[in-house]
Amino acid sequence: MARVSPLATALGLVTLGARSAMADCLSYGMDFQNGKTYFQNSLSSDNFTFVSQFEGCEDDTAYNILVDPTGDQLLCSDTSLSPDDTDQLSNCPIMKSSLTDGDWAVIIISNNGDSGDPIAYERDFTLTVGPQSTSTYTPTVTATVISTPIVNTTTTTTSTLSTTLTPVTLTSPSVTVTPTTTVTPARVTTTSTKNLFTVKMTSYSVNIIPTTKTVTASCKYPTKAARFDPVARIRPTVGPLAHLFARSVRDEELEVERERFMEERAARLAIAERAPDPQPLVITDTNTADWPTVTSTSTAPATTATLTTEATTTTTITPSPVTVLKGETTAARITVTAPTPTKTQTRYAVATTKIVKTINASYTLTVTTTPASVKAACTSAGGILY
Repeated sequence: MARVSPLATALGLVTLGARSAMADCLSYGMDFQNGKTYFQNSLSSDNFTFVSQFEGCEDDTAYNILVDPTGDQLLCSDTSLSPDDTDQLSNCPIMKSSLTDGDWAVIIISNNGDSGDPIAYERDFTLTVGPQSTSTYTPTVTATVISTPIVNTTTTTTSTLSTTLTPVTLTSPSVTVTPTTTVTPARVTTTSTKNLFTVKMTSYSVNIIPTTKTVTASCKYPTKAARFDPVARIRPTVGPLAHLFARSVRDEELEVERERFMEERAARLAIAERAPDPQPLVITDTNTADWPTVTSTSTAPATTATLTTEATTTTTITPSPVTVLKGETTAARITVTAPTPTKTQTRYAVATTKIVKTINASYTLTVTTTPASVKAACTSAGGILY
């Protein structure tokens, strides 16, 4: 970069704010864009970097300066102005762990070759710095069990108990007769229990079998800013061109200028559109003992259990009259005991046995790996790994 005076003229020593654009060589922010807010992980030991793209510029180099919330400046690595619409990464000598909350800025200046107009652009943005928050995802495993319903039906059988009354005695002429009464004892019922069938009651336990699948991290690339960067409003104090301005401006003037710049930048960012903060890092819980299990039930054909019950009715038997011949004596009545009626009543039951069945449920754990080459390629394009 041979020409420097045109650049000093382009910067205008504080009067640059009156200009609306710098010739036809334009600068665009990629990962950090003018007027937006971004999160930075304070636990990271990576250097702060930013990516730019240029359009309509000469084959030259741009100097990049990072300005912190207090106005102090750090010289970052140079970037090429060509080819057009190509990601250009600038690396700054400060780790993300050393960043602080507040309003930051990037200044991009260049002579833009021997035939182009010099450029001086400024990209203002806000950083929120803190530890990367994490949330734990616990998978839920679903296992299917088989349930066999039992449908109960009832059939009724009826038995009858008979009671015989004492016969009526009638007198008629005849010889002596011996009247007989038959007494039937009450029926004796015995009960037996019979199993219709045995139902196997199954209790289930779920055994989770995890398998691990390793995938390579993906890169989410930024979208190019809709507008090019605004013109720079602060003079550089570091880098190859700093001496051009130091000679013509006193220290107290630089301090006043820096304070004014910080106030103006804060005012611009206060009304600028805010970009959403990134989502927290999601980590999958690999301890399968923590995983809840859900069982879904599949119904098998029903099993019918028919149970028999018994109803008893009572009837009264009136015997025929006993005729005694008139004029004759009647012998003492003889009572005859009939055999005791018996009945066996069967009660039906359903027996159960319990078995324990283990269901093996497979689950795939996805582990993301980030090769150095993938990380470098994503960073150089201003992307975010996920």
